[in-house]
Amino acid sequence: MAVLNSSVFTVNEFFLEVHQGLKHTWPEFQVMTLRHGKEEYMAEIVLNDVVDRLIANAFSLHASEYIGFESSFKVELENLLEKLFKIKFLLDDAQKRQSCDKSVRNWLKDLRDVAYDADNVLDEFSYESFWQEVHTQNLMVDQVRSFSFCNPDKVKTIKQLLDKIDKIVHDVVGFGLRTELVNSNPKISLDMNIDPLLDDSEVVGREYDVKKMVNILISSSNQQVISVLPIVGMAGLGKTTLAKLVYNNELIKEHFDVLAWVNVGKHFSVEGILREILKSLEEDLSVSIYDKIHQICAEKLGAINYLLILDNVQYEDLEKWGSLKGYLSKYSSSIGNNIVVTTRSDNVAEIMKTHSKHQLEKLSKDDCWSIFKKRSFTNGRISLDLDLEVIGREIAKRCGGVPLAARVVGGTMCFKFDKIKWLEIQSNKIWDFLDEDNSDIFPVLKLCFDHLPTPSLKRCFAYCAIFPKDYDMRKDEIIQYWMAEGLLESGKEANMVMEDIGNKYFTILLATSFFQNAKTDAYGNIVTCKMHDLVHDFALSISKSETLILEGDSVDNVSSIQPLFVRFDDKTTLGASFSGDGFIKLRTLILKHFNFGIMLSNFKYLRVLKLLCCGISDAIEQLIYLRLLHISAIGELPKSITKLYNLQTLRIDGHGHFEESLLEDLSNLIKLRHIYIDYFTRCHQSPKNIGRLTCLQTLPIFVVGLNEGYFIKELGPLKNLRGEINIDNLEKVKDEEEAKSAKLKEKEIFKLELFWQNYLYIEDYNYDKDEKVLEGLQPHPNLKSLRIKDYFGKKFPSWVGLSSLYHNLIQIYLNGCALCEEVPTLGQLPCLRVLEMGGMRRVKSIGSEFYSYSDGSYRNITTKLFPALRILKLDWMETLEEWNDAKELTSASEVLVFPCLEDLTIEDCPKLRYLLDSLHTCVSLQKLVVENCPDLSSLPGVPSFIRHLEILKCGFKELPSGLKFCTSLQFLKIKDCLNLKSIPESLHTCVSLQKLIVANCTNLRYLPGVPSIIRHLEIIECGIDELPSGLQFGSCLQYLKIEYCTNLKSIPDLGELFHSLINLKLSNSPNQRLKLSRREGRLKTLVIGGFIEELDAFPILRYPFIRYLNASLKKLRLHGSPTLNSLPNEIQLFTALEELRIQNFNGMEALPDWLSYLSSLQKLSLYYCKKLMYLPIHDCCNLKHLRIDDCRNLEKRCAEGSGAEWFQIAHIPKIKINGKYIEGKDSDDSDNFDSFDDSDYEEFNVLDYSEDDYLQEYSILENIQLDDNWCQGIWNQQEWSIGSRLFIVQVSKNHNGGNLKLVPMKLFHRNLRKATVLIRLLALLMIDDDSAKSTTPPRELKFRNKSATTHQQSRWCAPFLWKLNGSVLEWLSKLYLEA
Repeated sequence: MAVLNSSVFTVNEFFLEVHQGLKHTWPEFQVMTLRHGKEEYMAEIVLNDVVDRLIANAFSLHASEYIGFESSFKVELENLLEKLFKIKFLLDDAQKRQSCDKSVRNWLKDLRDVAYDADNVLDEFSYESFWQEVHTQNLMVDQVRSFSFCNPDKVKTIKQLLDKIDKIVHDVVGFGLRTELVNSNPKISLDMNIDPLLDDSEVVGREYDVKKMVNILISSSNQQVISVLPIVGMAGLGKTTLAKLVYNNELIKEHFDVLAWVNVGKHFSVEGILREILKSLEEDLSVSIYDKIHQICAEKLGAINYLLILDNVQYEDLEKWGSLKGYLSKYSSSIGNNIVVTTRSDNVAEIMKTHSKHQLEKLSKDDCWSIFKKRSFTNGRISLDLDLEVIGREIAKRCGGVPLAARVVGGTMCFKFDKIKWLEIQSNKIWDFLDEDNSDIFPVLKLCFDHLPTPSLKRCFAYCAIFPKDYDMRKDEIIQYWMAEGLLESGKEANMVMEDIGNKYFTILLATSFFQNAKTDAYGNIVTCKMHDLVHDFALSISKSETLILEGDSVDNVSSIQPLFVRFDDKTTLGASFSGDGFIKLRTLILKHFNFGIMLSNFKYLRVLKLLCCGISDAIEQLIYLRLLHISAIGELPKSITKLYNLQTLRIDGHGHFEESLLEDLSNLIKLRHIYIDYFTRCHQSPKNIGRLTCLQTLPIFVVGLNEGYFIKELGPLKNLRGEINIDNLEKVKDEEEAKSAKLKEKEIFKLELFWQNYLYIEDYNYDKDEKVLEGLQPHPNLKSLRIKDYFGKKFPSWVGLSSLYHNLIQIYLNGCALCEEVPTLGQLPCLRVLEMGGMRRVKSIGSEFYSYSDGSYRNITTKLFPALRILKLDWMETLEEWNDAKELTSASEVLVFPCLEDLTIEDCPKLRYLLDSLHTCVSLQKLVVENCPDLSSLPGVPSFIRHLEILKCGFKELPSGLKFCTSLQFLKIKDCLNLKSIPESLHTCVSLQKLIVANCTNLRYLPGVPSIIRHLEIIECGIDELPSGLQFGSCLQYLKIEYCTNLKSIPDLGELFHSLINLKLSNSPNQRLKLSRREGRLKTLVIGGFIEELDAFPILRYPFIRYLNASLKKLRLHGSPTLNSLPNEIQLFTALEELRIQNFNGMEALPDWLSYLSSLQKLSLYYCKKLMYLPIHDCCNLKHLRIDDCRNLEKRCAEGSGAEWFQIAHIPKIKINGKYIEGKDSDDSDNFDSFDDSDYEEFNVLDYSEDDYLQEYSILENIQLDDNWCQGIWNQQEWSIGSRLFIVQVSKNHNGGNLKLVPMKLFHRNLRKATVLIRLLALLMIDDDSAKSTTPPRELKFRNKSATTHQQSRWCAPFLWKLNGSVLEWLSKLYLEA
């Protein structure tokens, strides 16, 4: 071949010229016929990019530096290239003729098969060249020299391949194909101004539909428990879009307590829908027990009004719908719950509806044009002149009123820059294939697909059929799949890395609406998207000869085909054919719950392998072609992974274990570009010699070590590193020069986390070193997020906050920078949105340095400081005394500070006395939280637009005077403000207030009236003697909690309140007698009792009120007293009761026999019933949970098999006694026995006054029993006040040091509330000898570090202890010395 006689450079230039010259309109998928009346059209087989890739790989092998070719092999490679070029030049004409010439189409199908074989052969040769490169790097020179690439078998292999290609070339001779050289890869500029984030749910022509549906859903005439409103219409008409508009409507959000969204699809699974409901509500779905799912659903959906969207329902099954509706009705018997169903099927609508269906009509021509125009002329990429408008309106008209068609066609037209191209689309014959009613828009999707800019982009789109419908496709995941399949190779000649090509393809598919519903992260980066169901169907149809999706079927049913891309769901049965020839050429495999073992050898041509909950063995080393490996690993991972030299992406989730040798050999994966391994973060470890992976772009964490191969300089050679990285153990970096060796300034990292492990002072540690190291770690100007943790320099380097350099910076987190004496200058960062500073223990004042540099340079630049900041948090700044305004720093008449601030939190600043006076001028402030600032006696004022205000543990004597103007305030919480004596009378003017919590304000004597709109009210441990006036008229109140208000004289008639109440909690106040309106209520949860001496103190359980509760009450908790010896008999009438909790009935010996009448009872909890011995609950057939705590007589009596009461409880599935599950019973610790919300589990409510009992039962931490001689182990005991809580401190000595316990002191005087929260065991103190000998309190508490375990304990304990003040540290040191 003459061309190969030139230099490699010349050959490559010629190849690139050829490579840019081809043109086609359909990818390499087999023929698909779409029928419309008498017309039909076919999808062509197009192989341009495949042949281009083969030529590029052959040239790469020819030019490889690591392979010594013998002349025979080199000649065969040149022959292969010559034949590939011949095919390439004929290919374009063949593809044009295939639709009318069956012989040509068959030839293309044969060529496709041979092309895949050639791809595998060349890939194998490439793998062996990588093997040679790795072993050369590992200095295994002798082994490398003994390796002969050009052995006879390899020459034979390539000759066999040449024979197949010769036949292909010979067969084409008689077809009379013309040689053509056209551009097969039109260049796509990376700087094209494309907006991929156009709103997919824009409101065009649906205003009336939204208004009508909202009115139906919130109508007062909607009096059914569950009402169902179907939206019916053809595919692509916008049913889901309409449902989203309704779902996000403000009136809907105000009317319903809970909103949930489920995409149902074609499989109507009741359990699956319930799980998706919980997922929509952001519930933890780690539990798999069906009963648990029901329980959580009942908790979330019970006693409230909810709106549930069931999107894309296809299954026409009355029985399954009846089952789901039955469960939902059981969860909540309240009227006014609604379900909106979107469906294409009239039958589904008829089965499910209670309201008349909402038939969605097509859009008008003008509305279609509006959507089309927005997509086509976005960002001014194309000028809208009269000619294009006329053509565009005609194209929009042909979209037939279908919004999806208008969006996709409009997105396609934004890439057509001249009138001729627009006319080609307008006159395309494909419009003739549309039905009269446009019910099938596949022809429109094909038209737009044909006009995607490049062949490889079309193949990328079609490949996405491998993902399930409604799947949140992660952008990085999709691009890595495309890359692994070789679909992004074709743009490399333009010096574009594959990820950049993939990013551009992704953006184009979003802009054309083939992808939609894009979501972004906090930095504005697109992270996920979805495909419309109809688009997914189209993608699957054009790839169906190569893509196989099996959902619940046996693989034996498909043995007759040879798919390339396969996804199985976790219900698929894998038959014998799975390991046979039917899958031998498989390139992508996605599989759940299957143990491959040695079967992996049957899939040796895989490029992509994703295994979820599957085991793998050493046989994985046979997958030498593998580019992407994603496994959820369980157990030990095989070291043979390190032999997959073609690997580009390695993602290992879960708890896979890495041997040390495996970590050392990961650097052999020299083509690796992306690493995601949970183990590195979990075990605080990085691979050795990672600097050898010069292609690496993604590395989430790097842990600096002290040995060769783990130094920070390993990051230096990683020139392509980008995205996010956490660099840990920076205390091990010696100096600034070593820090600079990481070359962070050259790497396009947008999220950077820099962590030191300076939890404690370390002897001989050079704290000045941290400043120099941080200076050397200056990042790239594209930085968007910066986190610095446990940095021990006294100041920050000059680059932090440099607005001229870091104009893209969005987030800054500065945590545990304990020695910093001033905050950095950040006020001029133009894009900073989030700022958190915590643990700066030496900062005494925030002043001018915070806003601008000392030269006042900002005065001539801007009058806005922190112009974009939305969230600001100051936390744990122990010495901070004042926070000054910026206006003192300039002579300008006005400087606007924090103009966009929405959320301000100030916590744990015990010496803070002053806040900035201009706080009330923060016009955007929505949320303000001030906590644990005891020296802060007042706020300068709050903005009138504030919505959320919390004042906790502060020295406030009064609330801000401007509160009366806060007409937008919705949430107000005041807690532990012991100096607070009053709340302004104007509280009732806060007309938007929905939730008010006032707790532990013991000097507060009076609460003013509350607005009638209030929905949630808690008054706990306050000195008030009456409830707020007008409370009984609060017809919206759903939650009322009154506890420990010992001065409260009475509770008035709740009047209208009872009708709306859902949760009522009245306990531990002296006078519990109340009156209720005699009307039906909605009460679901009732907590009542405490400090009561007789059963009459439960008036709510007496007639006539009980008849208004028996059908609605689901949960009941009774607080008794030492004198009560039985339960109120009226409880037996609560036929709907599901949970019953009884505590502090110390005189009761037996539960009543009538308890078995409660047929709905599922949970029974018994606490602190000292004399209780008998449990006649054998006939409680539905009881599933029994919990017993601190009922001293029951532990032995309920012993499994031998206890006297065992026969009464043996039928209960889950039994828990004193914190432990009984042997042989279900030990699922995730089970929630007590679902009373707001942390209602309180161990000490009403106590006996016997000191012996107190010491025996109530000095327990986490159910750890003290032995009988507990007092002998206490060598020091002292009362210790933390805030307003009083504790007894017990420190017992052991061989390791001191065992510190903080036990709440029980205060029985009624004017004081008991300590509420048990403090857990803080730490196993390991105080070192230097601390013990010190006569003055050490600055920090030091710990022995004799073992890893001890070190971990000290690291866990130290930050907790830092929060304690100096006197506490002094006291702890004193205790140790006294020992």
